[in-house]
Amino acid sequence: MKLIRSSKCSLKFATKHKLDELKTILTEYGKVCNIFIGYFWDNGNLPSKSELLKDIVDLPKDTWLSARLRKVAAREAIDMIQATKKRWKSKPDKMVMPVHKGKRMYVSCTIAELQNKETAEFDAWLHIQSIGGDHIFDLPIKFHKHFNKLALQGKRLNSYIITEKYIQFSFEIETGKKKLGVNFIGIDTGIK
Repeated sequence: MKLIRSSKCSLKFATKHKLDELKTILTEYGKVCNIFIGYFWDNGNLPSKSELLKDIVDLPKDTWLSARLRKVAAREAIDMIQATKKRWKSKPDKMVMPVHKGKRMYVSCTIAELQNKETAEFDAWLHIQSIGGDHIFDLPIKFHKHFNKLALQGKRLNSYIITEKYIQFSFEIETGKKKLGVNFIGIDTGIK
């Protein structure tokens, strides 16, 4: 059986310039996500992620984001709409269109790559590229106990959640076969 566990590494070591640039990117990403959400919500026909071709990805006209990152935003918009529909399935009359707040983005190895360049202060750098608008930069990462523990237990996945304050890394951990219980004991804790 495989489990997915995650660990957050702080961006408190990044310079103010890098954090400002990241905030600009997150704001633009949120704006583009909302354009896709509005388009998919109004059309009522939600495309599959494999149907996100050039004509759909090029819908936001006034953005400097690359086509690669616009496609990521469209995928996130689809996920947000599906989650909203699933959540309000029993009460469709109360369902409202989701809104991306521009506080986080989900990226894969096509946008960001963790580069292990150990220095005296940092353990690695998250190299972010293919954003658009000449934005290419590295965010310093300092690992901690929890990250190192998960890195020893499993394989780090090449997708990241980037926010203004942290980067979240995911790990796939193999736990072995699921144990089948033979004898069960029920315990009443007597709360009342």
